[in-house]
Amino acid sequence: MHTQIIPAHDWFFVHSDVREGNPPAVWHLAAWGLRENGQVEGLVGAGGRDAGAGVTAKLTPIPPVPGQYLHRDQLNEAERAQLGKR
Repeated sequence: MHTQIIPAHDWFFVHSDVREGNPPAVWHLAAWGLRENGQVEGLVGAGGRDAGAGVTAKLTPIPPVPGQYLHRDQLNEAERAQLGKR
């Protein structure tokens, strides 16, 4: 459970694709969530317009994969190229 949620303007979670040679996966963070134990985690949007009728959009933690949080200014060219893709 999160005790506090704050916007994560221009922050991303970046991790390698599971298939070697593919571009990195870049998740646009919606917010930072502070958990009851003091851990901070990035939250992304899930659901929404592409999920179909009757599905409510929500915030969910990033996937449990090795990666790093980066600000937009820290993204390299390959990572920036992924921003316009879904």
